[in-house]
Amino acid sequence: MYLYNHRNNLDSLEKEVTKLKDAQEEVKNKVVAADNNVEKIKQSVTQWQDEVDSIIHEAEQLIAEKANDRCVKGFCPNLITRYKHGKKAFEIKEHNISPLLQQRNDFGEVSYPTTLEDLWLKPDKNYDLFISRDSTFKNILKALNDANVNVGVYGMGGIGKTTLVKEIGRQAKKEKIFDVVVYVEVNKTIDIEEIQKEIARNVGMKFEEETQRASKLHERLKKKEKKILIILDNLWDEFDLKSVGIPDEVDDRGCKLLLTARERPLLEKMGCPNPLQIDSLNGDESWRLFKKTAGDHVIEFSIFLINTISITLNFFFFF
Repeated sequence: MYLYNHRNNLDSLEKEVTKLKDAQEEVKNKVVAADNNVEKIKQSVTQWQDEVDSIIHEAEQLIAEKANDRCVKGFCPNLITRYKHGKKAFEIKEHNISPLLQQRNDFGEVSYPTTLEDLWLKPDKNYDLFISRDSTFKNILKALNDANVNVGVYGMGGIGKTTLVKEIGRQAKKEKIFDVVVYVEVNKTIDIEEIQKEIARNVGMKFEEETQRASKLHERLKKKEKKILIILDNLWDEFDLKSVGIPDEVDDRGCKLLLTARERPLLEKMGCPNPLQIDSLNGDESWRLFKKTAGDHVIEFSIFLINTISITLNFFFFF
């Protein structure tokens, strides 16, 4: 059989290799697209690609022998070699290429979506300059770790509330006080839907429908398998947490809130009984932050400032 059909087996193998190459190219393009989209490639897909490379290489070596396997002037190649080539071609086609083509059809997607760490969770080098905030930092972290209440932080605009609570979130995640830390900047115009979407994204939820978002999110946040910290930053007005889906009850095993605002009364209305105030940076810290921000331009700016003051004083003195 293999001897008689060796030519047909080799021709058939060549056609199947072409199909496999087409499938290989299709998968490669999908893998490149998924990789560019920062998705995780399935292990089964990577293994499939490696096996395909190996089988194509082996098959093409066998096909290359076909050109030398002809009778010339009555002289024919070794019949045993023909038999072996015919058998090998059949086996590669049936036992290797066909399963690989079928496996490709069963893949579906070649990758998994990945959950990337939010940029705000990256360390902020500027925070190390705020030595005077150390006691406030520790008090907030202790309150989040121990008390069964939501925690509030207040202070004038631009004083560093956002920088502080982001650092709290990083530390809480690093020390595994919470499994999930969600940061949402609320601002003046409260967008309930955007708050819901950001929380849902961080806890691995998807809203398949537009209805009952709050109810679904509420049930998810009530689960106790993961401790969740939700940071709602820069509140301007009071709003009902139930409209978002955030549970009213607070315990050390479930969901807890860290809220920031400019005014203490707003935080008290939002369920934070003892908000912590952030004071201004001391003079040394303000100067270090300025130098850190200005960098190489700090000297140029200082000279410009001195010259401006000098010109202004001379102007008033002259008149």
